[in-house]
Amino acid sequence: MYHRWILPAGIFQCSKDVLIMKFQKFQKKPFRTIACTLLLLLSLLLIVLPVNAESVAEESLGTDIKSEYMDIDVEINDGYAITTVEEKLVNANNFSITDSFKILIPENAFMSDFSISIDGKEYPAEILIKEEARQQFEEAVSSGRTAGLLETRDSELFSYSLNFDAGQSIVIKMTYEQALTRDMGEYDYLQYLRSNHHVDDLTVSVDINSSTDVLSVETPEFASDINYPSPTSAHVEYSSNSLPSGDMNIIFKTENTDKDGVMKFYELNGTGYFMHVFSPTADDMDISPLNKDIIFLIDKSGSMSGERIADVKEAFSQVIGDLPEDDNFNVIFFDAFMYPYSEYILAANESNKQQATAVVVNTNANGGTNINEALLTAIDMFSAKSDNLPIIVFLTDGDPSEGVKSTAVIRQNVLEANNVDASIFTIAFGREFDYDFNFLQALSLENKGIAVYFEPDSEATEGITHFYETISTPLVIDLVLSYDDVTSDVVTTGKDHLFVGSESIVLGKYEADADEVTARASGSVRNGMYVSEHDFQVQSEEGNDFIPRLWAYNTIRKKLDMMKVEGETEELVSDVTDLSLEYGFVTPYTSFFVEIPQAEKKEEPVSEMAEDAMVESPEEEEETEEPVSESFEEAAIAGDESAVESTEDTSEAAPGFSSLMALCIIGFIVVVLKSRR
Repeated sequence: MYHRWILPAGIFQCSKDVLIMKFQKFQKKPFRTIACTLLLLLSLLLIVLPVNAESVAEESLGTDIKSEYMDIDVEINDGYAITTVEEKLVNANNFSITDSFKILIPENAFMSDFSISIDGKEYPAEILIKEEARQQFEEAVSSGRTAGLLETRDSELFSYSLNFDAGQSIVIKMTYEQALTRDMGEYDYLQYLRSNHHVDDLTVSVDINSSTDVLSVETPEFASDINYPSPTSAHVEYSSNSLPSGDMNIIFKTENTDKDGVMKFYELNGTGYFMHVFSPTADDMDISPLNKDIIFLIDKSGSMSGERIADVKEAFSQVIGDLPEDDNFNVIFFDAFMYPYSEYILAANESNKQQATAVVVNTNANGGTNINEALLTAIDMFSAKSDNLPIIVFLTDGDPSEGVKSTAVIRQNVLEANNVDASIFTIAFGREFDYDFNFLQALSLENKGIAVYFEPDSEATEGITHFYETISTPLVIDLVLSYDDVTSDVVTTGKDHLFVGSESIVLGKYEADADEVTARASGSVRNGMYVSEHDFQVQSEEGNDFIPRLWAYNTIRKKLDMMKVEGETEELVSDVTDLSLEYGFVTPYTSFFVEIPQAEKKEEPVSEMAEDAMVESPEEEEETEEPVSESFEEAAIAGDESAVESTEDTSEAAPGFSSLMALCIIGFIVVVLKSRR
């Protein structure tokens, strides 16, 4: 055991001055007197700052918690992924230690299960209204009980600290759910593989099931075992005795549906749930893709200088070069002022594309950010007489700093001006907290688009280019999927328009005694209107038991998007809260609460949560130190910096080597001084 003494800075300064004064006087005294005095000071320091050699050696050997195993099980049904992560953490030391557990989840995922197992006993979390969960948590802590609170915040990081007894193991288990997006005919499932512990045994197991054939599965840079149990399913298995240096992407392609789509059914507690997957090809629908009038509206304000504007130049030079000749386009750079490549939308011929690319490459970043004028300038360039689909690809990295600065006024101005129904697809460039992303999301949602963001890094160019590709080939404008009167509570996913390689998934309820559900698809296509109608026979199947949760997930997501446009109305908040409680999702209005009974815990098994989640226990002893917090960024988790805390009683520790040495020195000084006499 070792001791740490902390002296206030002021005391140290005062002591230093005294030492200087004493030393000046010592210069006038005999050397033997000076030596004796210095030895006396040394002995006092050894008494005040004892160090146990055995403890120092013990600390130098390392006191990290070890991860005995991490098992990740994933089940993906028609793009709906349910991920369960289980990790066993072991304290192999013969003393107590505090350490943390961290996990990243995707931005659009909801936590749906959480538990802590101590000495073989599992303590599951309970889903509660956020305020109620916090109240119970605070009451538990103030009463001396160990409790945990898991709630959503701005980041996707869930992190908490745990206090381990000597030799104790704790198993952490959590589940989160998310809906993947199908773009260009493929899904991309990202599994974060990060930990601040050394993982001895890692296993990732993924089951993929689809309504249509699974065409291919890839795990770039990971040597995984992939097999196909059936034409509509696949299984991925990966294992390692250490944690890989990067995250794992599982990319799988599926066949398109026919022109009517595929419908699945499941009944739960007397209520029927259906899922309609609609992703036909242009050939199935007997149509051709639509042409576009597309304007690239690019922020070139001062904050875009350096690497950011370089990434944008590279990405948009490639995008412009790939435009089909039947499309029309323009490029508008803006800061406090507008810099259009042309006063009018131009044909995407080779000459115009090459000249526009040269303008993009030679643009420099400086000035303020006039978002309002930029959007209105772009909208004003579209012609209401054009049969092409009007699209604005809007890239910005900041908040409005010039002209109209109120985001509410900007949104209203755009809605009033957008009489051509132009879709606004926003690419937010930079870290999400650098700008008002909710404003950009609402702006796009109100104008038949979506908003995404990319952080400036080596993959930003690729990300921007891929995003454009997903919206580059429209098939149907203003797609509407409707159903007969036996259905209710219908929620639609996907964009307002159907693009090549994308899909629209509709979920809803149906009357349990219904024999069939009639679906009707309609929308504008290149040669007029498209209308299709089909009767689906109701047949509930056990393999479709994920549909009720997918319906709840998408309903909550849709209402959260509505809040970005309409604000937090009482009705929307109530709907989200009720569904979150019913299906056990952690959302902005609900939290997980877990309590470990006082009689069953040996020590304080849970001490403190950090950032997105919180698990705390009361301070029962004054000498117990707070665990050291760790900062986290999405790119990495600091490893091997666990807070170490000894809980052994040191008040009656026997004198160590330092104390004996100090006594010997004092004795030597006494002998020397006596000899002088």
